[in-house]
Amino acid sequence: MNNKFSVKKPGNNKWNQERRLEFIDYRLCWAGHINRADLVSFFGISIPQSSLDLSRYCEMAKDNLKYDRHSKIYRRSPKYKPIYPICASESYLNDILMKAQGTLNPTRDYLEKAPNIACFMPPKRKINFDVLSLIVDCILNQKSVEISYQTMNSVDPEKRRIHPHALGFDGIRWHIRAFDDKHNEFRDFVLSRIYSVGKPEESDVDPNEDMKWNFVVSLKIGPNPKLTPSQQKAIEIDYGMENGEVVYKCRQALLFYTLRLLRLSPDDDVDNDDPKKNQIILKNKDEIFMLLRM
Repeated sequence: MNNKFSVKKPGNNKWNQERRLEFIDYRLCWAGHINRADLVSFFGISIPQSSLDLSRYCEMAKDNLKYDRHSKIYRRSPKYKPIYPICASESYLNDILMKAQGTLNPTRDYLEKAPNIACFMPPKRKINFDVLSLIVDCILNQKSVEISYQTMNSVDPEKRRIHPHALGFDGIRWHIRAFDDKHNEFRDFVLSRIYSVGKPEESDVDPNEDMKWNFVVSLKIGPNPKLTPSQQKAIEIDYGMENGEVVYKCRQALLFYTLRLLRLSPDDDVDNDDPKKNQIILKNKDEIFMLLRM
């Protein structure tokens, strides 16, 4: 399905002024300037209202901007410091990534311009809307459903009755976490491999019994000790490590996918004469690999 968004012109209330102040802060941060026309164009407000918004922002952060009388524009000052979380580096990078992917909602697109970027675009998995809608209903209302599911161990799709209770994303594919009547255990099901669904029925399966889903694993990540001290320091900064370590948390049910994404799975756990190819290590490898085998 192609989702088309239309920008709704917000009304003039306190909440919407907060959004406009956020917009001013964002434009100053990442474009370096702002004027009344920017507010009028994006929010559909009047010139007087835009003037009030800019005056309010000046009251909140007078050192953040200076008025250029020649250009009739407010410019970011050397003392500028962002006052809204949306200006954070992570938020900006997410914005330009979604912009490049075509997924940034126009109502939240505060970018004036975006730098040219190249990004990994994983193959899109086709998700049947009717299947997803019914699965979500089962999750929210504790129901079971019979599905037609294609595994890699069978020639043709086979019927399964599952009791879905959660969704998971491994960075490329969406999964359903559900109790599988056939194997009498909780398992992952790739959402795009469900071809059809039957009529939902009430389920008596308790999601709290899915121990692997409810157990949170701590992955202790450190720089590869084969790197030079300077290189290790660069890795520590890159991953936000403190004292040579950072802890990533994930559900045990998603452990396999997480390790694969970080290139820390048993298949990647080989001695490598070039540590530049394996820049990080799993410091609690024995514990984690044991959980992976359970």
